Amino acid sequence: MNFMSYIFKALGFESDEVRTKPKKIVKKTKASFKFKNGKMTNRAEHIDGIPVYYPETFGQAKEYAQFLRDKKAFIISVESCSREDGVKINEYFHGVAFGIKAKMINLEEDRLYLLLPEGMEVEE
Repeated sequence: MNFMSYIFKALGFESDEVRTKPKKIVKKTKASFKFKNGKMTNRAEHIDGIPVYYPETFGQAKEYAQFLRDKKAFIISVESCSREDGVKINEYFHGVAFGIKAKMINLEEDRLYLLLPEGMEVEE
C-alpha cells in the first residue's frame, strides 16, 4: 500500500477487503453450416441465430434490404462476389441503413457486415 492508500483507508474511503474486478463472461459464437452432397461447406448459414446471406451480384443484394424494412437483423457477406460488386453492396446498404435509421456494423474487413434495424442493439 502506498501513503495515499493509508490516508483513504483511515478516512473510511477504502475497506480492508480486496477489490476484485468482475469477471467478464465471454460467450462463444454459435454458427450453423450448410451441407452440400454430404460435405460441410465453409459458409455459415446462421451466426448466433442471425441469418447470413452470400449475394453473388449487386442485384441479389438489393433484395435483402426488405429484411431491414421488416425489422429483421441479418449478416451479409460479400466474399462470393466481385470486388466492384462488394463495394457497391457496401455503399448501397450504408445508404439504406442511414435512410431507415438502421445500423451497419463491419464484422470483418470489408467482407462481412451485420445489419440491425432501428431499435436493435448488439450485446457485448
